[in-house]
Amino acid sequence: MNRAGINGGLVFLLLIMTTVEGKGDVSFWKTTVTMTCPNNGIWYKGDIKDETTRSEYVINNYDENKKEHYHCEYDDEIDQTRIYQFYIKGKVCENCFELDSTLVAWAIIGDLLVTGAVILIVYRCAQKKSGHAAPQKPTSHSAGRGPPVVPSPDYEPLSAATRSRDIYATHRTG
Repeated sequence: MNRAGINGGLVFLLLIMTTVEGKGDVSFWKTTVTMTCPNNGIWYKGDIKDETTRSEYVINNYDENKKEHYHCEYDDEIDQTRIYQFYIKGKVCENCFELDSTLVAWAIIGDLLVTGAVILIVYRCAQKKSGHAAPQKPTSHSAGRGPPVVPSPDYEPLSAATRSRDIYATHRTG
């Protein structure tokens, strides 16, 4: 196995482990970043200690050009001290809003249901206006039975001089 494959596998394994182990959270809202520690703990920005004990750490007016490292030290269920690491780098803006994918999915589903209901209502109304009459029997002329249809006396028959066997529409090139 080549070295790139081993490194890729290790990175994948590391990502899986941090995803399974992690109970903390980072959320971005406009220019505010909120980090959540799995339990109440002491927060550090780099090596600088924040003396207050809390589960959330909020950064207002976050500078997106900085890569910052934070961590919290907390006691777990068996009173063992744990360290939860946060490496922050993200895009922020004053007038941005986060788009929730489940909200968008529900909006699309709702739109499809409303559209289907409108189509069904229009179909039912059109069906009521046309009535529910039984289909008519084909006339003897359309069925090919009976005497031939007599031309109306209001029209003259076509003259042989005006008849043409040419195609009605032609495609001219050039």
